[in-house]
Amino acid sequence: MSRRPMIPEGWTSIAAQGVSLWETASRGASYNPLSPNVIQNPYDTYTRLRRHSPVHRSAILGSWVLTRYKDVLAAAKDHERFSNDPRWRSATTSVLPPAPDEYSILLVDPPEHSRLRRVAAEVFSKAHLTALGESITQTASELIEQAAKRRTFDWVGDVAASLAMRVMLRMMAIPERDRGHWERWTRERARLLEMIATRPHRKTAHLAGAEIQRYFMAHLRARKQSDETDAISTLARRAATGDGISMVEACDMLSVLMIAGNETTTNLIGNGMLALLRHPRQMQRLREEPERIRGAINEMLRFDSPVQTDFRIAKAEVSLRGHTIKPGDGIILLTGSANRDETAFERADRFDITRKGPKHLSFGFGVHHCIGAELARMEASAIFTEALSKLGTIRLAGGPPGYRRSTVIRGLAALPVRAEPINQDA
Repeated sequence: MSRRPMIPEGWTSIAAQGVSLWETASRGASYNPLSPNVIQNPYDTYTRLRRHSPVHRSAILGSWVLTRYKDVLAAAKDHERFSNDPRWRSATTSVLPPAPDEYSILLVDPPEHSRLRRVAAEVFSKAHLTALGESITQTASELIEQAAKRRTFDWVGDVAASLAMRVMLRMMAIPERDRGHWERWTRERARLLEMIATRPHRKTAHLAGAEIQRYFMAHLRARKQSDETDAISTLARRAATGDGISMVEACDMLSVLMIAGNETTTNLIGNGMLALLRHPRQMQRLREEPERIRGAINEMLRFDSPVQTDFRIAKAEVSLRGHTIKPGDGIILLTGSANRDETAFERADRFDITRKGPKHLSFGFGVHHCIGAELARMEASAIFTEALSKLGTIRLAGGPPGYRRSTVIRGLAALPVRAEPINQDA
């Protein structure tokens, strides 16, 4: 799994708070990802940044922070000037330390990225996703039926995370007996995504990465002659003949797919249910008009994006809103802010499953658009369709839910709910 932007080791919460206060006083806004308030609710901060400092030079991150829809979209689409490859960074771009896996599909630009994406596209082909569809629906049905029997349950742990993991295991033909390993490995490896990852967290993440690599390498070697269509077998055949990918690249790609597939989908389903619970009229409308499910999923993605930030490095000098971004500078794309930009979306802070207008940026844009986006939509559509057809009143069980301590991934630690099953025979 690739490393993402991280706060330099020397920063502490107190130091960051001091710098944040100075930036607010001098520029009208600041972005302090160490703040617990920002982690729990970043949207007020995003609003101030868009209004007062939309192209923000962050001393805490040592990078530029873009918050407006137009700017984030332009940078995401422009791989000629804005790179994903950490080798373009300057010596002063401390926000991104040297990455051990710079061959990752996440950390290369075309033409290398194009080559790897063509291989990954085979894994996510329409035929493969169609074949997974029945399994996704069945799994979603089983999880909701189990939840209905318990009546009080954790929507994140019991439903969202369980669905995401079971689908990824099925997609890769990984035995159910290994599920416990993968729950731990993906949780620990995902810490490398964080700007606030500590040195111990990174050490744990690298150890998990080594275990993941050993696991996938063994399965790739074992499936080189397999004619099955699962992701490991598909990449194993390609790598065995050097058809667009090496064994090392195939191993990394599987790791990326497994971790991203779990994190993004789990948080989409968790955040989406919380949005429905807080907007009961929207939930009721979706019950009455289930054909709106795809639009509802897109609104969930826009309203409370499971991935809040992306990262680029300037390859050339860029002038933007009166600021000069120099080659090698790091750039944080706050997609969570772009999705709430009032200049792009009418009543941007309102959750509306019937919304029309521009596309959200939660899956990225351009050549690095998330290749698993359709799979995530399929899973979310299946679980919400099952839940709203089999569960009656759904309400929060307990106090306000809290978000995990993360600056890149936005997801709930848990979402305890109480639901009454609908009498199917009535």
